[in-house]
Formats: sequence, structure tokens, C-alpha cells
Amino acid sequence: MAIGDDATSAGFPLVPGTGEEGKRKYGAREINRTRDFIAVVKALIPVGKSGTRTAAGISSGTADPSGGEDGDIYLKIIL
Repeated sequence: MAIGDDATSAGFPLVPGTGEEGKRKYGAREINRTRDFIAVVKALIPVGKSGTRTAAGISSGTADPSGGEDGDIYLKIIL
């Protein structure tokens, strides 16, 4: 796979190699744009154990499971 194919398929613009926007003086702009992309993706990552479990469709409790979607995981706590 060529360099930049993954970025293109994810919808990210490529840094041009020629033309006005491809000039070295705009390097900082491109670095900051990349950091903006990273910040957007980082905001999508769940925080903490409960956030991760919820995002993965995992729940727990002492009652019998009820409802949920196909593929959800329910951990029943037996006392």
C-alpha cells in the first residue's frame, strides 16, 4: 500500500508535494492539522472502566439479564 492510502481512505487530506500549499513554510500548519485529527479521534475513546464496558456493550448486575442487543455481554454477579 502506498504512503497516504490509509489517510485517503479514512477521509483525511494529504499534504501536497507541490504548489503553494506544498511549500515548506506551511509545515507547522500541516502538523497542527494532524494534531487536530488526533484530538478528534482521542475524544471518541471511552474514559475509564465503565465507559469502556458501556461502549463495548458489556453490563453486569445481580439480576437475570433482560433485553439487550445481539452480541451484548452481561455478567451476572452471584452472591
